Amino acid sequence: MGSFLLAQGWAGLHFGDTLRRLEAEEDPAGFELLWVRGPAAEVRATALVHGRRLHLFAPNRDEHPAAAGLLEERLHALDRVNCLEAHLPLDLSELFSVHLREMTVAATLRVPARQLPEVRVATPGDGAELWRIYDPVPWMRLGSPAEWAAKVARERTWVAELDGQLVAAARWTKAFGQVVEVGGVAADPALRRRGAGTAVVLAATAAALAEGLTPVLCFGDPELRPLYHRLGYELVGREFAFQRSLV
Repeated sequence: MGSFLLAQGWAGLHFGDTLRRLEAEEDPAGFELLWVRGPAAEVRATALVHGRRLHLFAPNRDEHPAAAGLLEERLHALDRVNCLEAHLPLDLSELFSVHLREMTVAATLRVPARQLPEVRVATPGDGAELWRIYDPVPWMRLGSPAEWAAKVARERTWVAELDGQLVAAARWTKAFGQVVEVGGVAADPALRRRGAGTAVVLAATAAALAEGLTPVLCFGDPELRPLYHRLGYELVGREFAFQRSLV
């Protein structure tokens, strides 16, 4: 399974990272791995079920009917389905609301000519400031500075400063094989449009490229496309997140 996902490069990142994290847990409750095999017993499509969430990965279109079968027999018990657009074997839009993210990859880095804020690698001592930066963003916030300090100890993080104050951050949020996701990009709402967000994305991307890794950056707001394109990120695909209404 691991070799199958690694062979997919950037496309296997989110599935592979989820699998890696689950396998590291001592007791990954509700974890089920399904797959479709080809004529030589090779893996051709796979699905990861964790609780009421399913991650589907079906890069071979010949196996889409079988992948659709894996999905259909479990739909009644699912609240969320994640997959790449090209891997979707059936239309789920009538059953779920849809959130779409663009996936981009940077093979090279384009550095703006203008001067940007200073960037450094974050340390656990930045926990309180990171908590302040991320707290306005509901899907990124953690409960306390201590939780951010612990997260920085696990995930490589870069922060930008203006006048000695931490104003933006970006992290390597996912990793699998030779691919990393540059994510968790956030900036102080009062100090935006001063290049701090650009600076931390550049730093996280440059570090990945320097280590021979492929940096992936995903975003749901199409208005961000020109910003990341100017830095060297190019569209490679789109990711669907189908969410069932809990009302």
